[in-house]
Amino acid sequence: MLGALGAASAIAQTNVYSINAVGYINLVLPNGYSIICNQLTTTNNTVGGIFQNTAANNYQWNNCLVLKFNTADGKYDQTDQGSSSYASGWISGGTMTMNPGEAIWFANKTGSVQTNTIVGTVPQGTNTVNIVNGYQMIGSPVPFSGDLVTNMGFTNYVFGSKVLTFNNATTHYISYASSSSGSAGYMNQWLAPGDPQLAVGQGFWYNSEPGPTPWVQIFEINP
Repeated sequence: MLGALGAASAIAQTNVYSINAVGYINLVLPNGYSIICNQLTTTNNTVGGIFQNTAANNYQWNNCLVLKFNTADGKYDQTDQGSSSYASGWISGGTMTMNPGEAIWFANKTGSVQTNTIVGTVPQGTNTVNIVNGYQMIGSPVPFSGDLVTNMGFTNYVFGSKVLTFNNATTHYISYASSSSGSAGYMNQWLAPGDPQLAVGQGFWYNSEPGPTPWVQIFEINP
């Protein structure tokens, strides 16, 4: 039994409950923009699957906007908007993927704080997030919270790289820059304000200009 894995942060009061490898994440979405990620394997890892927008939930996500950054051309060329006028509940079909390790912008335009429940299994074994040169939006593939380095195994970062988390309340980024010297894999090499801190369900920007290195995260529930 995993127990509670959640913690409060910029995505406010995110709670996780899990029995064995099956569980759910209550993702609280404040008004405006947040960088979020799906950290469970669901039956449909797409925007339409994660954020079901139907008459059954009174079209909860109408007018909300999702944006996914494309590292190939450096543009937000994958977007979708909630609308009850479309069969899927999303203008572009809701087919944008939200697999563990990927992150998206979610713009809550409902006028109030919303909660979305994600149901699925916790990814186990070896989970790899591919890192490219330049900026990309990523998230922990497993629902951990806290220190990105010590809690989430993000030790194979390239020195000189940067992590940017978005604060919804202030609408500003918190920038974490790694030292320009040292050996990859060593902790305590991040400049002030220190190692990046993240909540369950929170994605972030990562800039790996010096070169790409994969983020390998190993997680097992059973011995």
